[in-house]
Amino acid sequence: MSNILGLDVGSKTIGLASSTGKVAKKETNLKFEEWNFEEGVILLTEFIKEKSFETFVFGYPKNMNGTIGERAEMVDYFIEGFLVYNPQIKEEQIIRVDERRTTKMAKSIMIEAGLSRQKQKENKDTLAAQLILETYLEKINK
Repeated sequence: MSNILGLDVGSKTIGLASSTGKVAKKETNLKFEEWNFEEGVILLTEFIKEKSFETFVFGYPKNMNGTIGERAEMVDYFIEGFLVYNPQIKEEQIIRVDERRTTKMAKSIMIEAGLSRQKQKENKDTLAAQLILETYLEKINK
């Protein structure tokens, strides 16, 4: 099975999780100046440089009614920049997974685990990326 990277892209962070096909594990959280997606793309490009990811699973935050809103458009914009900076990666390697409620699920999990607010803030994006990646893995491993 291939190396897969799960991504939760926000306005100033990118939560990352990885998998070789069965289990998703948290990686790291990339931080950049708010709305400076070029900086985020550069950080992500550096992160993947020494790794051999074949599939990139982006959380795609649709509106609750299933339509594409501002947040999903933001992810599309980020993906466009990512592909420009990484011409070796093809559009076919990009997967968008509906991520409605993953950040809320991540927060609930951390509250149940008794994590402090500071720890929740530090871990919510990587945990959301892990949940996004697990959603994708469940779908392909059926």
